[in-house]
Amino acid sequence: MSKRLLLAFALTLLCCFAAGGWGRKGHATIARIAEMHLTKTTQKKIAEIMHGEPISGYASYADDYKAQLLVDMGFDPSGGEPRVNTLPHTFEANMDFEPFRGINDNGRYVKNCIHFIEKYAEDLRDYKALDDSTAFTELVLLVHFVGDMHCPEHIRYNPDDMTIGYYNVTFRKEEIRYHTLWDSQLLDFKYPWSFGDMAHILDSADKETMAGITKGGPYDWGRDVARCCWPAHKVREGDKLTMDWYREMEPLMLSQLRKGGYRLAKELNMIFDPAYARRNKNK
Repeated sequence: MSKRLLLAFALTLLCCFAAGGWGRKGHATIARIAEMHLTKTTQKKIAEIMHGEPISGYASYADDYKAQLLVDMGFDPSGGEPRVNTLPHTFEANMDFEPFRGINDNGRYVKNCIHFIEKYAEDLRDYKALDDSTAFTELVLLVHFVGDMHCPEHIRYNPDDMTIGYYNVTFRKEEIRYHTLWDSQLLDFKYPWSFGDMAHILDSADKETMAGITKGGPYDWGRDVARCCWPAHKVREGDKLTMDWYREMEPLMLSQLRKGGYRLAKELNMIFDPAYARRNKNK
């Protein structure tokens, strides 16, 4: 299927699917932060794949097109695999906060967005060998999954909490699924601005801090995400969440968006800019 047909089909689905991790604004904020830290070489190659369109405009592509993408990624609903109705937009970690590697644990299907980030990164290093549609799709999926892995309710802690917030709580006298609360409600509650404004506000780290945030690669980042986000998983079904709880979680929310943006920039630069990759190979 051509990129044009894929895009047309995706646009027809915009109202059909609920937002995934962070919602549209959160995903676009992460992508916009990344755009501001891409090298010129990376910008040029991404522009070639995206035909000049910004990745921030497609940061929620995976949510818009999830049903067909599931099949395109090789998951056959008729094969009997569990939980194949959604994209693998989460990852699993043990209680030492070590992310599960791969997507198969002795025959058990494990959702793992980090696995796919690394797979697409490997493919995109030789993007000219891919057809236009595949290069475009894998790039926007990588952008989306880096955002997803930084959302606090996208981690399954084995065995203590595998729920990813699929239960109801009360926030501001409204009953809401806890997962949905983290996807978009918490960000929109206090920050009604555009994703560009949010990116400008959050892009405040100095070079030393940014280097600390981006140290290592996707599985190292997953370990950090799992450790930092564990406090968000102390909420239980039926809990009434107060403004004190929100004020406690707000720094985590903003930090995860910032980290996602800087780490996405590093991942894209490592993929598309060989000189950058050589300089940062062990950083």
